[in-house]
Amino acid sequence: MKNLAIILSSVLLLSSHALHAEPTSQKAEATPHRIVLLVDEIKAIRNFPVVLAERLGYLSDDDMTVTVMNTRDDIPHAEMLIDGRVDAVMAYYHHNIVNQSEGKATEAIVTLGVTPGAKVLVANASKDKYKTLADLKGSRFIAGGAGSSKSTVANYLMLSGGNRITDYTRLGTDGKAKNTEALRAGSADFVVAPTPDGSFYEAEGVATTFADLTTVEGTKKYFGALFPSSTVYMASERVKMHPEIAQHLANAFVRTLKYINTHSPEEIAAVIPVEISGRDRATYLKVLKEAVPMFATDGRMPVDGAEKEWRVLGEFKPSYRSVRPEQTYTNTFVDAALRNLR
Repeated sequence: MKNLAIILSSVLLLSSHALHAEPTSQKAEATPHRIVLLVDEIKAIRNFPVVLAERLGYLSDDDMTVTVMNTRDDIPHAEMLIDGRVDAVMAYYHHNIVNQSEGKATEAIVTLGVTPGAKVLVANASKDKYKTLADLKGSRFIAGGAGSSKSTVANYLMLSGGNRITDYTRLGTDGKAKNTEALRAGSADFVVAPTPDGSFYEAEGVATTFADLTTVEGTKKYFGALFPSSTVYMASERVKMHPEIAQHLANAFVRTLKYINTHSPEEIAAVIPVEISGRDRATYLKVLKEAVPMFATDGRMPVDGAEKEWRVLGEFKPSYRSVRPEQTYTNTFVDAALRNLR
């Protein structure tokens, strides 16, 4: 098995990649032997599939080596994709809609997550007031930044209940301690909590699960469709010029998804190194069990889920409506990987 060094920070490696890479528009570009995959926070539980893929030996073979890079805050992901400093990014699907609305053509080549991987909790002080999605008008949500995935979840719930996204107040997130106090004091009604934060608020006794969006069943119940979340995406020009990169990554992550869906959380946790899980393996396993249902898929983009997510985003920012959702992803490489999967 080939082991891949997970590099948490490496300006030199990215710079070297940029210096030696030919522009993607040059058709004479040689087939690369190294793929640089940028991951939006390697230690986040939502990204355990990339760690699993590396540990199982799925990422690299005799022809190509995948180097995993951790996220960088100083340079936008899309910029690094377009100028060739990285070949692919693992992050949430909605970035492709945002990128395309700004004239940066990127597309998801593998869909890993099909749920938000989050719980929406109602403050115990407010739970008698909010029973159904239709009741959400006038509510106050701790949901982070305006364009965040947490805000998209809040917007989705509002629209699913027949309300408008202007019918609620979005509150910033100030960390779990301050969020807890806001829920306890009655200055916030809901919090959108990605795994494992939902369990924290429940343990603090300040909130109760209102909508469990960690599972396929719960996501379909509240959204009416799956919700594309974690994806691997590339610059569309890069996909066109180097389909072998997209195919290599699709092959690796389709195999990884199959492993996730045919093995127990205990078996998966046993593969994850302590550098990622931390020394409290029991706590990691508990969190992993909650995260695994997010990846109950084969890697294909759910077409209705992508379109619905695009529509919700378009309600928030009208400029997103100009994007054609069918251009924000492709199932071509996953389909090929599935045909060859043993």
